[in-house]
Amino acid sequence: MKQLIRTSLLFTLLTAFLFLITSFVAAGLPKTFSELLDRANMAFVNPDSLVSTPVLYNRACIYEYAVKYPDKNFEVRYCIRPSDNLWKEYELNKKSLKKGDIETNPDSTYLWKFETIISNISGSLPKITEFDKTSVKNEFNADWGGTVAFQPKGEFGQNYKYCMIIALHKSHQGDAYIFYLSDSPEGFNELMAPAFHSLKFR
Repeated sequence: MKQLIRTSLLFTLLTAFLFLITSFVAAGLPKTFSELLDRANMAFVNPDSLVSTPVLYNRACIYEYAVKYPDKNFEVRYCIRPSDNLWKEYELNKKSLKKGDIETNPDSTYLWKFETIISNISGSLPKITEFDKTSVKNEFNADWGGTVAFQPKGEFGQNYKYCMIIALHKSHQGDAYIFYLSDSPEGFNELMAPAFHSLKFR
């Protein structure tokens, strides 16, 4: 009986400790960003060597969180788009469809949504390189992923001259976009490395 009490107490303490850690990590992120992560069932880890930086309003693409190097002009921005509400609306509308009506499946729109973001930021539509399905599943637990690089335009790009986006999609969970921005191509891959696996689907 005493052993059972000790085991139960240990479990309670461990649970409280894990909750405290989780709460502390979540508390360091903007509320909106944390809520979107939960809705899309995604995990996020703050990249090493980067610190949070203010989110700047722009009309090209709203994003929820950003980090950058304290001593380098290299920034990473995160944009999360859960599909939970879209699926609720889709299922609701499906019940009232009449013969000949068409309702768009929320999982069929990820590519044109990505293309719209690219077009808004770049003013053009450069070619998207799609990731290998096995690799994107293993590394991000996503069903689809793609990347594109270009020179950003307008208020999203600000003073940055180079932008790379990684887009991720998972069925019934949503889409995520990671923007890497720099004023120089030199060392770009090395600078983006700490943030490359910072976001993934659970």
